[in-house]
Amino acid sequence: MREAALFDLDGTLCDTSSIEHLTQGADRDYAAFHAASAGCPPRADVLEALEDARRRGLAIVLWTGREFVWRDLTLDWLAGHGIAHDGLYMRWAADYRPAVTVKAALLKDIDDDDLRIVEAWEDDEPVADLLRESGVGAVHLV
Repeated sequence: MREAALFDLDGTLCDTSSIEHLTQGADRDYAAFHAASAGCPPRADVLEALEDARRRGLAIVLWTGREFVWRDLTLDWLAGHGIAHDGLYMRWAADYRPAVTVKAALLKDIDDDDLRIVEAWEDDEPVADLLRESGVGAVHLV
């Protein structure tokens, strides 16, 4: 089993602070949010942590609450910012379960792929709690 560092995308690796308003209030528009995320920069501090994990020999695993229909946009964003990774885990299309529920299932998929998460970066406190409860030793809430 290979040791890995896990990075959330939106709000963590991808700085979505300028478009967060699209996911708030009664007029939430997640399609507009995800489309607009293509123009968002990476967070420099989290990107540095990712590169440090890579230098230390950890696999780089990315996960997101984005639906799978946004996979190409996500891969383009990663390539455009030179962010190499060893795995990308996404929610299935039309899966509207809470993020913590989706990510609990994704943790099983990651484990099934023989990856053991030893450190993680996440911006959602309930998901960070899930990671801690799952035995991840170093969870960074950003």
